[in-house]
Amino acid sequence: MNLDNHFQNDFIMNIKFIKLLVFGLATNLSSQSQSNIPGLWKGTSICQIKSSPCHDEIAAYQASKIEGTNKFSFIMNKVVNGKEENMGTTIFTFDSTKSMLISRDNERDATWEFHVKGNTIDGKLIYRGEIYRIISLKKED
Repeated sequence: MNLDNHFQNDFIMNIKFIKLLVFGLATNLSSQSQSNIPGLWKGTSICQIKSSPCHDEIAAYQASKIEGTNKFSFIMNKVVNGKEENMGTTIFTFDSTKSMLISRDNERDATWEFHVKGNTIDGKLIYRGEIYRIISLKKED
């Protein structure tokens, strides 16, 4: 083996090691993001189409993991006069490559997109192709 081949083999081995390291870190970050999702999230849900029946709200969402899946159930409440009112339950799928929760309702032509970053979720509700709500949540301890 000549010296050039030796350096080339070392270079290839180093690249493979770096790829494995990056993949391992990404997988670990993904599982950390996923494990942080269950719990109570509070914040704002602000209407973007002011002429609609939509109203700005204080949001209180209770998230729980659906065992054996990459799905989460969100009980989505709004706070009115200091009390939570149930708005329904939405099932989200977690996309680990984007650290994102997504829920699509084809019947209503609506999509929820939540970006998970540590103890915050920033997202939106897209309804009939338009951004209908902007949601900003923080995890309660």
